[in-house]
Amino acid sequence: MSADEAPALDRAALLAAFIRHGAEFVLVGGVAGQAYGATRVTKDLDLCPRWSPENLERVAAALRDLGARMKIGEGSIELLDVALDGKTLANMEIVPWRTRAGDVDLLLGIPRTERFDLARYEHLIENASIIETDGMKVAVASLADLIRSKEIADRPKDRDALSELRRLG
Repeated sequence: MSADEAPALDRAALLAAFIRHGAEFVLVGGVAGQAYGATRVTKDLDLCPRWSPENLERVAAALRDLGARMKIGEGSIELLDVALDGKTLANMEIVPWRTRAGDVDLLLGIPRTERFDLARYEHLIENASIIETDGMKVAVASLADLIRSKEIADRPKDRDALSELRRLG
């Protein structure tokens, strides 16, 4: 497989790794929408973890177990081996990873105001629902938070997802 070809998304394997390591996170993005019944296909798993040193170490341990390598580049992707520990993660706001179970994006937060003020884990967990997906209970960002973040990000893929998310709300 080339760097440009992501493995098929195995969200159950990805979620299980983070849960097994005790990582605290809120599921956001396309898989979060699917947890509410959205049918749009997504190619990665987006997580907003608690951004504490201890939790980032747990997240890093899960990523190591998944054989994660950092993704860089647009179009043509390059995969980098980096020191995968909590200190490395703490210095990044959006961290895209390629694992043997698919791609994972770790996010400091999702947009909540037009000034790109971020709704971080602490805000998202307050409004999150605990939903069973793939046989595991996970915290999923509220539909209102998902919709607001897509409205603010306003990328073509976000605009495409909005009508379905609004219908689910």
